[in-house]
Amino acid sequence: MRVGDSVSFFCYLCQPKIEYPMKRNLIVMACTLFALLTSCGQKSPVGTWVQPAQNQGDREEGFVLYKDGTASAVNMRTVVFNSWEQKDDLLIIKGRNTGVYKNSFVDTLRIVKLTEDNIVLSQTGFDEITYTRKN
Repeated sequence: MRVGDSVSFFCYLCQPKIEYPMKRNLIVMACTLFALLTSCGQKSPVGTWVQPAQNQGDREEGFVLYKDGTASAVNMRTVVFNSWEQKDDLLIIKGRNTGVYKNSFVDTLRIVKLTEDNIVLSQTGFDEITYTRKN
């Protein structure tokens, strides 16, 4: 096959046989490959993230984001994290409080910065919080 030749395929949605020039197919393949390669370089928030617990000496608290979309709390007695997902620059964490005020929650946090060692999160009305990756 040469550039400019036609390729035929059957579209089940529209039923008729459609012919596309090979050049268009090469462009689509190149765009798809570019999208895959650029998305592979995106840093992942998967891991354990901690910060110093307020007024508690050397104690740390934070969360763990697992590859399968589940999450857990680190040294937070009254919080249970169930799941997480990332949508563009947003980190969405779902969980429940088990303390005095028992309720479920969904926290939507903006990822301000993500490096191999740190994640900086912000939420409307609150200061930015920096967590450090713990191995």
